Amino acid sequence: MPKRCYFHGSCSASLFNLPKDVTQREKWLKFIFNHVPEYYKKDITLCAQHFTKDSFQNWSQFRAGFSQKLLLKEGAVPTIKDDAGDCELQPTTSQQVTSSPDLPSTPTHVEVACQVDIKETVTVATKRSPNVRSVGTQVSFRTLRDIHVRSKGIQAKVSCRNVGTETISLPDMQLSSTPIKGSIFRPSKRPRLLLEEEDDNNDDEDEESDLHVEPHDSTYNPESVVTEDSQSVLDPESNYMDNKYIVFESCLIDLFGSCPVCKTKCAIQKRQMGTFIAFTQLCDKCNYLRQWQSQPIVGSTPVGNLMLSAATYFTGGSFIQLQRVFKAMNLQTIQYSAFRNHARNFLEPAIIHKWNLEQQNIFTQLKKEGAVALAGDMRADTPGHSAKFGSYTLMDNETNKIVDLQLIQSNEVGGSYHMEKEGLKRCLDKLDANGLAVDYIVTDRHPQIQKYLRERGITQFYDVWHFEKGLSKKLEKLSKRKECEVLKRWLKSIKNHVYWSATSSVSGPEKVAKLTSLLNHIQNIHVHNNPLFPKCEHPDVLSRDRKKWFQPGSQALYKVEKVLNNKRVVKDVAKLSHHYQTSSLEAFHSVILRFTPKNVVFPFIGMLCRLYLAAMHQNENCQREQAITTTGQAVYKFVFPKTKRGECTAKPVKTEPTYGYVKDLMVLVLDEVCLDPAPYVEELQSIPVPPPLSSQFEKPSKEHVISQHVSRFNQGEAGTQHTVLLHSETPGVSGAPHMTG
Repeated sequence: MPKRCYFHGSCSASLFNLPKDVTQREKWLKFIFNHVPEYYKKDITLCAQHFTKDSFQNWSQFRAGFSQKLLLKEGAVPTIKDDAGDCELQPTTSQQVTSSPDLPSTPTHVEVACQVDIKETVTVATKRSPNVRSVGTQVSFRTLRDIHVRSKGIQAKVSCRNVGTETISLPDMQLSSTPIKGSIFRPSKRPRLLLEEEDDNNDDEDEESDLHVEPHDSTYNPESVVTEDSQSVLDPESNYMDNKYIVFESCLIDLFGSCPVCKTKCAIQKRQMGTFIAFTQLCDKCNYLRQWQSQPIVGSTPVGNLMLSAATYFTGGSFIQLQRVFKAMNLQTIQYSAFRNHARNFLEPAIIHKWNLEQQNIFTQLKKEGAVALAGDMRADTPGHSAKFGSYTLMDNETNKIVDLQLIQSNEVGGSYHMEKEGLKRCLDKLDANGLAVDYIVTDRHPQIQKYLRERGITQFYDVWHFEKGLSKKLEKLSKRKECEVLKRWLKSIKNHVYWSATSSVSGPEKVAKLTSLLNHIQNIHVHNNPLFPKCEHPDVLSRDRKKWFQPGSQALYKVEKVLNNKRVVKDVAKLSHHYQTSSLEAFHSVILRFTPKNVVFPFIGMLCRLYLAAMHQNENCQREQAITTTGQAVYKFVFPKTKRGECTAKPVKTEPTYGYVKDLMVLVLDEVCLDPAPYVEELQSIPVPPPLSSQFEKPSKEHVISQHVSRFNQGEAGTQHTVLLHSETPGVSGAPHMTG
C-alpha cells in the first residue's frame, strides 16, 4: 500500500518519514498532534506542502524540473498546516498565466511555465537519445483529449510594445503571425525615477569618453511576456542565490520547436532585451500556446540585466571590459547606457545607504571604547600636483576599520595642494558631530596638517615609514659621493636604527637620544653622554675591520652629522609614533586601486561610491588571519621587493577574502531599491556635488575649435603657410629673411 500524507491522505512523490533523531522527532510530533503522544504509528509521513522552501536542499532544481523529488535539509521541521489543495508540489520554471475575461473558459490551452494546474496530469516529453535528459511538459489528460479551438481572446490584435521581437521559421510548417494579447501579461508598474546626468563635458565621463553608445533604456516592460502576479513570487535572495547558466539559442529553439501535445512544428516568437529572452510558442494545429521567459521580472526590469550591472559595479569591475568579453563570445548583454541608468537609479543609492548604516554602527562601537587612536592619510587620483580628486581616510588603529572617508575635488579648495587639509577637517568635523573623541592621530609630516592639528588641540604622531623614507633618500644621495663611500655599508643599519629608536621608546627625548647616539656608534664609540641613553644595548664585540668605521674629523662624518642633527629631523624624531603606524592605511590605498584605477576618469558620485565599496571591502576583511596548511603550518610566499633590490623576502599569506557586502547590496537592490528608489535617491541627492572643473572655462563652439586645429604633420596649404610664417619670424636662420621695421 503506497504511503500517504498524514493530513491530506493523498499520494505524493515527496513524502518524508519521521526523523530518527529523538529531538527532531518530538518537534515533528508536536506539529502533528500539538503534543508528544505516548503511542503513535512509526510510519507517519508528511508531504512537502507542510515545509517552507528554505527547508529543502534542492528547491531550485526541483522547480526547474531537474529533480524529481525534494530533499529535506538536516534539522528541517514542518511549520505549515494547510488542509486545502493537493499535497503534490509540481516542478515549474516560471509563473502561471492569469485568467482573463476575454478568453473562453473551455477549453484553456494557454500555458506559461510549462504547467497546467489540473490534478490529473501526464508528462509529455520530446524523444531524445538515452544519454540526454528530457525536461517534461505537464499537460492534463483533458487538454490532450478535448478538441482544440483557437479562442477569440488569442486572436485579438492589441497594440503593445515589442522590443527585439523575432519570429523564427521552422521547416515543414505554416507560421502564424497572430500577436498574443498583451493585456493579459502586462505587469504592474513600479515607480520609475531617473536622475539627471552629471554634466562635466569631457572631464567627467564615467569610463571611456570616446565610446559610441546607442540609445537604450534601462527598464523593459515585456508586456506580452510577464503575468500580473509574477512579482508576488519573486524572492530577492533566492534570485541572487539561484544558479545561472549560458544557454545557446539553438538549444532553446530545439526545445520550443515542436508542440508537446500533437508533436507538430510550431511558430516561435522571440523577444530579447539584453540578457533577457522570452519565447511564445503557438501551434496552428491544436492551438496549444506556451510562453516562457529566461529570468524573473522586478517591476518592469529583467532581474538578469539588473544583476549584471550590480555585480559589475559592486565588485569594482569595468563594464566596458566586460562588454568586450561578451562581444567576443557573441553573448547578449545590455548597452552601456542601460548600465549607467541602473547605476544612477538603483546601484549608487544602495551603496550610499549601506555605507551610512555601516558607518553609524562603527561610530556606536567606538563610542563604547572612549577616545580612539586614528591613522589618517590622503590619496590622489593622479600623481603630481595636478590631481582632480583627493580622498582622505581615517582608520581605527585597533581594528584597522575605515571610520570615515571624504572626497574632495580640487576646485573646491583652490588647488590639489590644499585637498589634504580640507579632507582631514571634514573627517574630524563628522566625528565631532557624532560625538566621537580622538585620542591621537598618526599621519605623515605634511606642514598644513601639523599646523591644523596643533590649532585644533589634537595630539599628532608621525608615521615612521614616511620619516625613514625621507631620511634614507638624503643618505643614499650622500653615499654616492666619493668621500662618503663608507656610508653605503651603514644605510641598512641606519634604517633599522630609526625604527628601533621609535618603537622602543615612550617619550620624545628618549627617541632623540637613541637616534643621535648613532653618530657615536658609527665611530666605534658605544658610551654616550646623554643620561636617557648612556650606553648602546648591543653586546660588546671586537671588530677587526677598521675600514667600516667613520674616522673622527672626516668629511664623511661631518656630512652625516649634518643630516642627522638637522633641526627639523631632531624635532620630528620626537614625534615619531611608538605604537601604531599608517602601513595598514597604505595597504588600503592599494585596495582602492581595484575599485578606482587611476587610468579611468569617474564623475564625483561615481568616485565616491567606489571609494565606499573599497571601504566596505576593507572593513569586512581587515582582520583576516594567516593561512595555514592541512598540517597546521603557516603559509608564506617569497617576494622580491623593488625597494630591496633583489633581496628575497618571506610574506605571510592570509586567508581568502570574503564578499558578504556584495551579497547584501545585491539583495538590497532587488528587495527594496528597485521597487521604491525614491527614499534612497533622496539620500544620495543630499550629498553636495561640486561643479565640474570645466565649468570655470567658457566653452567655444565646435566649429571654431575644429577650424583652429592644424596638425604638425599636415602637408597641405595651411601647414605650408604656417611653416613659412615661422621661418620669416626667426632671425639668424640661414637662407631666411629677417623682419624689418
